[in-house]
Amino acid sequence: MGIFSRGKKSPPARHNFLVKRCPECFVSLPIDATNCFSCKTRVGRVDSYGKARRPVNWYSYLTCIITWGALILYIRWAFF
Repeated sequence: MGIFSRGKKSPPARHNFLVKRCPECFVSLPIDATNCFSCKTRVGRVDSYGKARRPVNWYSYLTCIITWGALILYIRWAFF
């Protein structure tokens, strides 16, 4: 099948890694590690390239949303 054919797609290859790489400092970590021992970064599951994913930092998102809300309320109070 060519690149542009509309046939069935083959399932992605499943990789069984023994180690994963830190996304910040690229140190090899055990597959079950939750923190990098070198740079102390939290790491998640391994992706298809062997690099650990960064977990979502929900605290930063929540802080950003609250700050934007406070700014909008201040502008509304001050100018309207």
